[in-house]
Amino acid sequence: MIHTELSQPSASFHASWLESWDEWGTLDQDGSAAFLAARYELDLRDGNDYAKWIELLHHMPLEEFQPPEGLVNQSTIWVVEGNSYLGSTSLRHSLANEYLAEVGGHIGYGIRPSARGRGLAKLALNGALEEARALGMERVLVTCKQPNTASARTIEACGGVLESVRPPESFAPALGVTEAIRRYWINL
Repeated sequence: MIHTELSQPSASFHASWLESWDEWGTLDQDGSAAFLAARYELDLRDGNDYAKWIELLHHMPLEEFQPPEGLVNQSTIWVVEGNSYLGSTSLRHSLANEYLAEVGGHIGYGIRPSARGRGLAKLALNGALEEARALGMERVLVTCKQPNTASARTIEACGGVLESVRPPESFAPALGVTEAIRRYWINL
């Protein structure tokens, strides 16, 4: 029987990751850290560039690694089942820029559309919380857009306490927020 588990990113999931990308219809997939590929001008459809991106994901959590300007060290964890990539979560090790402190929070996660509704977001978020505990973090900020009730329920099921729901106009225009943001804290 194939079981769902948390895993380190791996080049062996390339074909399945591409299928997920097609399902999302965008490279902007919550929790995947795919934005790093764009920052380094990597084409994730190319196997060699994909392998470079995976290597980068393995370097990002290391204290001695200096992330690109505007980014922070982060750990990326994948949700997999057999040889299928189902989703991911990213734990930012600090809130060292305005966007993360106000909008993005410590943790982002996303599950590919065909795998939703199976409790995998909760598995991903709990994996990020375990990583945060291992790093000695005392609490984390987790956010979601106001209309995303499924994500709000996931955060609450994992111990999230709602701090506020902030309307888009309460954020600096440069942050590009267009929807209300629910801000939760989880004590570790």
